[in-house]
Amino acid sequence: MKTYGPVITFTSDFGTNDGYTGAVKGVILSRCLDARIVDICHQIEPWNVASAAWIIASAYKYFPQGTIHIVVVDPQVGSSQRRILVVGDSELFLAPDNGILTLVMKEQANWRAYELNKKEYWLPYVSNTFHTRDIFAPVAAHIASGIKPSEVGTEIPIESLARLENQEVSTVGGVINGRVVHIDRFGNLITNISNDRVKPRANCYLDDLKVGTVNNTYSSVTEGMAVAFPASHGYLEIAIHQGRASEILKAKVGSQVALELVPALAETEKAK
Repeated sequence: MKTYGPVITFTSDFGTNDGYTGAVKGVILSRCLDARIVDICHQIEPWNVASAAWIIASAYKYFPQGTIHIVVVDPQVGSSQRRILVVGDSELFLAPDNGILTLVMKEQANWRAYELNKKEYWLPYVSNTFHTRDIFAPVAAHIASGIKPSEVGTEIPIESLARLENQEVSTVGGVINGRVVHIDRFGNLITNISNDRVKPRANCYLDDLKVGTVNNTYSSVTEGMAVAFPASHGYLEIAIHQGRASEILKAKVGSQVALELVPALAETEKAK
């Protein structure tokens, strides 16, 4: 039997100025004192599911096998939206069924999904507005303590899970088209165009603005200039050297990004 925990990560838009994040951790520890809780991020822009999807997809693969991940940005909390458990080859995710795991699920094929509907694993009283504390936290603790994932919910088709729209990357006529999926604390624009599709010297456009040609890093250009480059997280990034690209380039999550390949590079991309 595969076991999960005691590492439990927590990702949310809760921030740290209130007691919400601490309350969730308290519920986990009161049921599994051996749990090691790791905060991935709690400063996600409120209700920005797309940013949360990118953050967890970029971070989860660096944790040990058996890690339990709680991932919550939930504008529809309290609605009829399902609360789900998604089990992969070596990790497990607890999240609302709102597409927040879209990018994670693209990276593996052998997912299983469960709807969390076994109330005996929840807190005795469940608030309409704090399912992370009252449902996800105790379920995570029970699984970390040895309860099988299949015991905390009913299996559902993986195809039935919600997916975020406009997350696909396409190539049309030598142009690779993607989007901004996250803006980090430095104002850098993270796209969904993976590094293996990024070619040196390709022209980069943000909406209708030409950013420049693909380069190597922030300092490839002079201070205050825009640059696009394959970044450490595995995706094309657009930045201003020592400036906030989101403000200067007036970009937001969802802004369109295009890489225009020079003829030789375009032929290579078509051949893939």
